[in-house]
Amino acid sequence: MKLIQSFFILLATILIVHGTASSVSAEIILGQSCALSGPTSFLGTQMNKGAQAYFDNYAEDIMLKVADDQYEPDRCIKNTQTFIQEKVTALFGYVGTPTSKVAVPLATQNKMIYFGAFTGAGFLSDHKTNPYTFSLRASYDAEIENMVRRLKEDLNITKIGLFVQRDAFGLAGVQGAVKAVNKITGVSIIPPVPDIPADDAPAKTWKAFWRMVPNYKRNTIAVGRDARKLSGNRVEAVILVGAYRPCATAINLWHKLNFDAVFINISFVGSLGLAEHCKSVKNVYISQVTPSPWDTTIPVVKEYQTALGGNYGFVSLEGYIAAKVFHKALNNAGTPLNANTLKASLEAMSAYNAGGLTISYSTSDHRGLASTYLTKLEKQGEGYKFIYVDRLTQE
Repeated sequence: MKLIQSFFILLATILIVHGTASSVSAEIILGQSCALSGPTSFLGTQMNKGAQAYFDNYAEDIMLKVADDQYEPDRCIKNTQTFIQEKVTALFGYVGTPTSKVAVPLATQNKMIYFGAFTGAGFLSDHKTNPYTFSLRASYDAEIENMVRRLKEDLNITKIGLFVQRDAFGLAGVQGAVKAVNKITGVSIIPPVPDIPADDAPAKTWKAFWRMVPNYKRNTIAVGRDARKLSGNRVEAVILVGAYRPCATAINLWHKLNFDAVFINISFVGSLGLAEHCKSVKNVYISQVTPSPWDTTIPVVKEYQTALGGNYGFVSLEGYIAAKVFHKALNNAGTPLNANTLKASLEAMSAYNAGGLTISYSTSDHRGLASTYLTKLEKQGEGYKFIYVDRLTQE
């Protein structure tokens, strides 16, 4: 009998440490809403995988509680409200602009830290409107300006098309592209972008706007109609602001139509997912906001590879770095640990060396990184590889 009792005591201990009851032993609980199912699930699962790898290896007192939102704002609201009711320590590592767009106001209203979302939308670093929100990655504006500048300076491309997701994410891309062409002379968007409606514009105004900007509906791969608009429109390059499956579907169609342009994707696309779904990688580029996940000369990348153990990628690396930076902020926050002490800790984080990567925040700057990179997608045997490039070339 004593042997049986000992067995069940041991079993209970294992469940508390490793199973569903881990919240019992966790001192800090973070809430993460992201897509774990549906067409965008690759992004959510990879972001979670990278962050969890860090916490498992270096912060066992932190529990990362994840909830599936399928990349849909309504589901994200419910998940976030649940996290708030459960009084989690902070909201961490959400995935997407449309989901963050509805979650950030809830975080602000409840004075809860919202950290390290997988999106470069500008509102994430708006410290005046959203004082408890912090972004890790470079902004979409910075990514798109770099794309436009390289297209013009390297290839003398002057006519650029946009292909975007029909929501807050796509709109952020359109706004970034308009800002970029206004800065860089000799470049125009084809077809011309109409005046962007104000947030409080009537629905019919928004419908008219989306009819004029080539786009697709979130969480679908029905992209043919608007993709064809670009292929016959004298466009020399296309900037894609979307997720991997619809973007790959559009690129495959363009190649089939012999649309000879440069296709350059924003970092959110999910590079590995895009590569797996592209039948041809001719003139396909992807913007990145992290160094190469395979470059072990960078200490944080080597550390990430050791923790992950295999199947490396850009999204999981970003999740890993976000977890490491947030752990540093938690350690520096002192006691009592709450949103205000965490906020102060993050804002005091100046030039933190995360392992060959420097992250800086301040009271007036809630964006930790500013660097953007360009990678070219190339075939390698039966697989593919990502080549970091300083200049664009066209086949």
